[in-house]
Amino acid sequence: MTEFPHLYPAARQLAALSAEERIHRIRADRWISYPRAEAALVKLETLMSFPERARMPNLLIVGESGMGKTMIIEKFTRDHPANFDETTGRLYMPVVVVQMVSGPDESRFYRRILAAIGAPEPPRATLAVLESLALRLLSELRPGLLVIDEIHSLQAGTIREQARFLNLLRFLGNELRVSLVCVGTAQARNALRTDDQLLRRFEAFALPPWREGEDVTGLISTLQRTLPLRRESQIDEKTLTRILSVTGGITSGIFSVMSQLAIAAIESGEERLMPGDFSSTGKLQMVLGEPV
Repeated sequence: MTEFPHLYPAARQLAALSAEERIHRIRADRWISYPRAEAALVKLETLMSFPERARMPNLLIVGESGMGKTMIIEKFTRDHPANFDETTGRLYMPVVVVQMVSGPDESRFYRRILAAIGAPEPPRATLAVLESLALRLLSELRPGLLVIDEIHSLQAGTIREQARFLNLLRFLGNELRVSLVCVGTAQARNALRTDDQLLRRFEAFALPPWREGEDVTGLISTLQRTLPLRRESQIDEKTLTRILSVTGGITSGIFSVMSQLAIAAIESGEERLMPGDFSSTGKLQMVLGEPV
């Protein structure tokens, strides 16, 4: 007879560990699959395999903070790590992820690119030098995707500064013949509207907050089967509604509530989540780090 049949196989192995080890595993970052995230990964995979052409297709992933945008990018990057070709003696980096600077500063952005690919920054370099170096190194690394996270930070600049920066992005895409993936909040759409020509090349992919339905039921079911609790949890429709109400349907909030209550269940010896665990507003707000 299989021990802990209510869990996925990997979680069954974790459930046999000590309480301390299980709590440590729960607190660690881990990938939880759900349909919308898988759909985003498919979109990224399609862009990655797109043949080179003069105008490459791009993707704009938008969603509120905490909806899992960065985790999707991190998952895709892990699935496509840099690799060294011993035959050619060259390093290839399929995905280059750059964190957007706090405003449309071209020099700082090129420095971020150099840092992302592990290249030393030349001392006292001009914008022209930084651009030339970044382009040369990126051409050698041959990325399939150039990801710009937190693109909504672009709006910190003036309209003219935003237009210049978007022109830089369009230049990079054209020069390298690489697809761009911009990631940000709903304001990211407005940030890109400064350049209509560039905006038309972006397909928008939204990660909306969770609402009651089959998708969120599936998400909670998956979470229950990945948390290494030794007894089967009982989460009914009323409890699910409660979770959505308290978290606003934000993915990180849902994960936090489930994880923190699972840790409490291990520490108490209850080893399962029950409807009563979600009934206290104060307890759930404390879990989410909000004032009671």
